[in-house]
Amino acid sequence: MLVAIIIAFFLGGPNASGAILTQDMLKSFERLAQQEITDPVRAEAVMQEVAALRDELKQFDKTFAKSGKVLTELYKDHDAGPARLLVQLDLLNDEWETAQSLALDHRFAIRDQMTKDEWAAAIAQMAE
Repeated sequence: MLVAIIIAFFLGGPNASGAILTQDMLKSFERLAQQEITDPVRAEAVMQEVAALRDELKQFDKTFAKSGKVLTELYKDHDAGPARLLVQLDLLNDEWETAQSLALDHRFAIRDQMTKDEWAAAIAQMAE
């Protein structure tokens, strides 16, 4: 996990967020879910979960960017030892785990509001 964050930090450039699920993917899923879900009550529940998930992703993007700034400063600091860097990476890892856990909670809440066929159709269209 830590290696993935470091790789994203160094290779991802300014647009790296560390998120597996992106805002573009959410927009696409939201559009597809709206097309597939015929029950307005369930559709609204899904849209609320998607909005909550979008907020979670935005929050983690901010956390990731902030940690990148801190790490950049630590890398520039000649006196900064590995312990200070590891503390920051551990904090980021904790935030990432929390964000992924919340994303999973939203994912299952979304799935639970959709029928098996609606879910399959939306996911299949995203894969295209």
